[in-house]
This record gives sequence, structure tokens and C-alpha cells, in this order.
Amino acid sequence: MNESFKMDDIDKACINALLENPRGSWRELSLASEIPEKKLSRRISKLFDEQIIRTVVELNPLVVNKGFTVHVWLSVKPGKVKEIAHFFSERPEVRIVFLTTGLADIFLEIGLEKATDLYPWMHDFVTQLPDIKTVETQVVLKPFTWASKLKNNPVASSMPLQHLLSSDELKLIQVLAKDGRISMKSLSEAIQMSEHKTQKMMNDLLAEEVFSLRLDFEPKLLGYDTEAIVLIKARPDSVNEIVKALCELKNTRCLFGISGESQFFWHVLCNDLADLWYLTTEKLGQLEGIQSCNTNMITNAYKRAGFMRKGINMQFP
Repeated sequence: MNESFKMDDIDKACINALLENPRGSWRELSLASEIPEKKLSRRISKLFDEQIIRTVVELNPLVVNKGFTVHVWLSVKPGKVKEIAHFFSERPEVRIVFLTTGLADIFLEIGLEKATDLYPWMHDFVTQLPDIKTVETQVVLKPFTWASKLKNNPVASSMPLQHLLSSDELKLIQVLAKDGRISMKSLSEAIQMSEHKTQKMMNDLLAEEVFSLRLDFEPKLLGYDTEAIVLIKARPDSVNEIVKALCELKNTRCLFGISGESQFFWHVLCNDLADLWYLTTEKLGQLEGIQSCNTNMITNAYKRAGFMRKGINMQFP
């Protein structure tokens, strides 16, 4: 990423339009943002070229039956936090690395091939690192949102239909993972299929929620100066109503059902500390069935969505 980037209202409008429609045409994005097409295309191209933003493809493990997501909280020896965070940032299976307050010093999200891979990863690898004092893990059981994008039916009780990815579908997802805004013509050429069939395949996969395509960005770009992970303990009979309420809040970035003492992993973005306080007291206090919550501030992001962060210094007018 560019070490110094000055954000203005046009950049913010471009990002907001892309958040709603990551593969939108220049015309569609222009209409959504009310920015002329030529100016918009130049700005968005610059944002991507300088790696201020990027598109990210995420597989839904509940549908493709592939992948095992685990949250890991690490407490480390004094003076070793940055060293350990950097070490895990370079691991390919680690998608997210945050420095946090509260429950632990470091938060990791890891993606393993299957559940049986967790034991050797934890006990033959992580616990052998001398500077780690404690480790706590939580398995993601059910994703209710994907990075602020509400799923079609977040409280559905039935299991989603399994989808075995074909070789063509895998190719399509791999190409989109490299460039989520690739033209349909280039995408079809890359997977050696007609444009019509390629478009239909992508639409069908998105409709079945096999994967999601979203925009990855630094929250501070849009004025979210405070970021936190809130672990919520709730009564089982209130889970569905809590999910509906939290998914509707504009602050919600991710909401997962997890294993362990807490039922929910709630990743939130707030304007400032006062906004976070209001969210975790008055807003949560209005919901029946919440027994307790544990708020963990995110003080630094070393890695998001599988991409290393390079200490970008954002400047705002």
C-alpha cells in the first residue's frame, strides 16, 4: 500500500458504491455515486493500483463443505507482541491478524482444510512457540453475515445444500480471487468458456451463496476510527431475534455463531469510543436474552482477508 494516501469525498463515494456493487459497471457505479463516469473510473483505478482497496473472494464452508474456520486468541510475553503478530501474518493459513485489548494480545482467524488439522496446528506448532503464554480457540459454527453483507436468511435452521465445486467453477473462483472486477470477456477467456456460460455459472454460484465477492478496505478510510470484537453470551431461546437485530445495525461488519462460552463473535466498526460505548450498552441493552458481552478493542491490523497490511498512513482533509 501507498505509505501516504489522502482521502477525499470523491474517493469515499467511490468506495461506498463499490461496497454495494463490487462488480458494478462504470455506469452503474457512476449513477450510484453521482460522479461522472470518467472521473469515477480514474479514481477507482487509482485506488486499486495503489492497493488502497481490493476485491476479495470468500468461499462459504457450509455450502462447499471445504474449510474449517477457527478464531485464536493469544497472550504473549511482554515486548513480543509485534514480533509474534508479524510471524503469524506470514503464515498462509492465517487470514486475519489483529492486535487487541481485553481477552488477549493478538487475535487470529485461521482457515484449515478440515477439523482434524486443528490439533496438530495448535499443539505441534503454536504451543511450541516459547513467547506464547496462553491460547484460546473458538470454532466458527455459522456465519450470519459476510463482512457487513447480510445473508439472505441469517436465522435459517436447516442446513444449506452442499455444492461440490467442478473444475470449471474452481477456475472461475480462482480467477475472481485475483481480480474481482475482471471483465466477463477476460474471465471467460481465462476459464475457456463462452461469456454466456461464464456469466450464468457466476450468477448461479453467487445465488447459491457458494462464495461472496466483497470489497476489502481499511475502516478508517470511511471514518470508522474505532474497531472492536464483541463476544456475546446469550440465552439459546433468544438467538434468532438477536441475530436479526445485530445484522440490521450499520456498525456490524461480521457476525458469527461460535463454539465456547460465548454464542456470538460480533466484529463492529464505530466512529469513536463514545459510539462503541453506546453500541455495547444502550443498543445491546435493548435486546432480550443477552447475558453478557466482552469487548475487545482492535488497536492494529497486521493482516486482513489474507492480505498483509503495510502500515498505510491515512490522511484526511
